[in-house]
Amino acid sequence: MNRIKSFFAFTVLTLVLGVGVVVAAPADTTFQIVESVPEATSYGQTGVPRTGEVWLDMIRGAKHSIDIAAFYITNKPGEALAPVIDALAAQARAGVKVRILLGRRFYSESKKSIASLRGIANTEIRVLPVDSLTGGVLHAKYFIVDDSSVFVGSQNWDWRALSQIHEIGARINNRRFARTFEAVYDFDWRLAGHPDLPKAERAAVRPPDFAPVTEGNPVILHDEHGSVAVAFPAFSPPSLVPAWVNTEQPALVSLIKSARHTLRIQVMTLSALIYYGPKGYWPEIDNALRDDAARGVKVEIIVANWALRWTMQDYLKSLAVLPNITVKFSTIPQAPQGFIPYARVEHCKYAVADGDRAYIGTGNWGWSYFNNTVDASVFFSGKGPVSTLVKIFDRDWDGTYVTTLKPGVHYKAPRNH
Repeated sequence: MNRIKSFFAFTVLTLVLGVGVVVAAPADTTFQIVESVPEATSYGQTGVPRTGEVWLDMIRGAKHSIDIAAFYITNKPGEALAPVIDALAAQARAGVKVRILLGRRFYSESKKSIASLRGIANTEIRVLPVDSLTGGVLHAKYFIVDDSSVFVGSQNWDWRALSQIHEIGARINNRRFARTFEAVYDFDWRLAGHPDLPKAERAAVRPPDFAPVTEGNPVILHDEHGSVAVAFPAFSPPSLVPAWVNTEQPALVSLIKSARHTLRIQVMTLSALIYYGPKGYWPEIDNALRDDAARGVKVEIIVANWALRWTMQDYLKSLAVLPNITVKFSTIPQAPQGFIPYARVEHCKYAVADGDRAYIGTGNWGWSYFNNTVDASVFFSGKGPVSTLVKIFDRDWDGTYVTTLKPGVHYKAPRNH
């Protein structure tokens, strides 16, 4: 009942603010969609900033702290992430405190790239053993600057994520929103230093010394045109987040169920079959999608061609066979310089309901990403900011890189490494 009330309050607030009244946008309450565009492709929405330039602006503008939660860090000299790593090192040398939180399972992927940061004053790196705590991984991709600005999205700290992969993220400038992310980050940071989950869970019940941003108590933001957005963050997994923030799966189910006309989804992989975790069926998202279609909602789904692996292709066909659901998979052409491992792929993780409510996250749509893996997201409403996502989606949906999935056709999964 509380969740229904909070979602209703969120929706009512959105409707009240969305009647055409434009409020002047304070510099510290802004919301911005950010896109990574693979080189030599037709991707890229006009007017949407690119990831590399946004990251550099945020890092170079830091005054006292930069806190990073990363799935892994993979730099390559001369490529797009190199200036970002250089800026991070320069800020640490200038006195900005830099903390980097990585997961244990993929830590070996980061060793070479973080070597240049080790030993720099004001820089600390910790490893969170999510695998032994929950059986999952640290899959989040976000960072916080000066307790006042947050970037969250599908972009890994990977040179390919800035120039060779299609990604969507969001930059949110708001102190209370950032402090909410910071409190969750501090929880994980302390847990990485002392991985005692029962003790951490007891500590997670204690409320913070400020009003955290939640579905029932969101923040009001503005895009670059002054349009209003109402937003709140959500986190996964439930066992590794404080009790006073929203968890992702219920919030995403609520968003899906709220659709009345159209639901647009762009995500790398999607399946109700559990691949990483207890084998079986994951009903929550699947039931919500099928219920939408049964109610007459037009459901449009874009996945990456990497989703054609395993039995995921068969699962996606079980959706595509239904009335009102269309599934397409995207194939990004090879880079001019030749094959690049783990690149040239749709890596976005977002959804739009009816053109005025949306979500941008860090996890793919599978059981593990919401139940035993560390991920984060932002849920927001407001026709101005959401319309940007709609334009990005429609551009891809009608573009030359997508193929409609037909239940009677078998598709060969591509090479990705």
